[in-house]
Amino acid sequence: MADIIWNKFSKEERDEYIQYLKIFGALSGLFKDIKEGKNSRKPYLYYRNQEQLFIKVFTVHDLTRKDSAFDAFAEWENDRVGIGLKTWIHSADDTYQKVAEFNRLAPKIISPLIESGEPEEVIKKVAEFRNERIMLDKRLYRTNRDIYHYITRDDNVMNIVESSYELIDIGSIELIKNDKKSYEFKDKNNRYKFYVSKSVLQKKFDASQGEIIHSIDIKQFDDPFELIKLIQLPDIPIDHKNPKTLMIAETKKEYLTKQPMIASLEEIYLPLYIDSKEDRYVSCRSGINIRHSKPKNKNTDKPRPEFEVEIRVSRWIHHIFPEFFGLDWSDNESLRKSIQDSDFDLALPDGRILRGRIKQGKGKSLQTKPQGALGEWILKDVLGLKNREVATLELLDELGIDSLKVTKENNKCFRITVAETGAYEKFKLDNAKNIEKSGLKGNQKPKFRKQLVEELEIADDEG
Repeated sequence: MADIIWNKFSKEERDEYIQYLKIFGALSGLFKDIKEGKNSRKPYLYYRNQEQLFIKVFTVHDLTRKDSAFDAFAEWENDRVGIGLKTWIHSADDTYQKVAEFNRLAPKIISPLIESGEPEEVIKKVAEFRNERIMLDKRLYRTNRDIYHYITRDDNVMNIVESSYELIDIGSIELIKNDKKSYEFKDKNNRYKFYVSKSVLQKKFDASQGEIIHSIDIKQFDDPFELIKLIQLPDIPIDHKNPKTLMIAETKKEYLTKQPMIASLEEIYLPLYIDSKEDRYVSCRSGINIRHSKPKNKNTDKPRPEFEVEIRVSRWIHHIFPEFFGLDWSDNESLRKSIQDSDFDLALPDGRILRGRIKQGKGKSLQTKPQGALGEWILKDVLGLKNREVATLELLDELGIDSLKVTKENNKCFRITVAETGAYEKFKLDNAKNIEKSGLKGNQKPKFRKQLVEELEIADDEG
């Protein structure tokens, strides 16, 4: 039995999780026919509901709305675990389930290999892409191991199963069969299928009896509406002659007055590439590769610091989001008097805190103190570069990222993480009207790439 993290959660958490799954199962008839068909008695559970439930009940970090290989990660002292969440109908003990898709990469990289009749190269490239995505998240969240937590749904039962979340061992890859529509292959640990039409990679999961951690008996109501009738909503009409409804109304009033007001957080995106009028590209000697530029001092051959990077904050961002970083960098030189007090906390996805600051004329650069801290995170932890390797746009595309997202908590506290390919381009389009009204002229205004954003969105929809 693969009991990997289940027993690390408290009994109270596990019991609550099980109880909610029983409730979801009881309501299956709302979403499926529970009287006819071979799967009629297999409870319904929407995958988003499972994700939301897992995040709600257990003490884990929510990654479900991020473009991440993991849906959550958990921490126990020195144990940091990336978690993939899944659910499916238990039609067989061993079934293939989707673990990745490569819609954005397939046309340029995978399709040419298919057309040239190189099946071994196809599965190798798919495996490399899969591993790069996993390793990106392992670096971002500093996980030391990773697992799948999944729920299979059989006749009137839900089974909780866990298994290792592993990299594909490229050294032991073996092609089993292919017909240009799909490629079946294996490594020393698992079996996989890659479907060409959807650019989807599936992995074979084992949910046999010996792997099941816990089975939950599910009672499905033939008429789930009878169960719904038992739910008492708080906003019912108040009958002042009925003590019961008066009590419910007072309870609702007390609940609402105690709820904190949650303001929407402001966020901006900063590209990891050069955003010029002509094109978007990664320079080999500036931006995230500035460490490969000429030495800072003319009379020396000493290379620039290993983790030096240049993350630009475009002028239009300061105009559209004045005082985002605490000071109005679009204003005059008087702001210089306050710069000494403008440093802020910059929280990384793994929980570490850097000391951030906006520097250079009119605030055109995001930096940290020490200066190399931000660069070490980007070059080493995010991009996985070693020995002063040069970053490329191709690498960003393979990782599925090309920008940074900075979220403002307050003037002294910000969060930073990576953002998926196209995020900065979409950010510009979302603010296009305000940019046009801002009075910015010439090179102060960014280049809009609507076609690129539409192409990326189409690729995502096809997945």
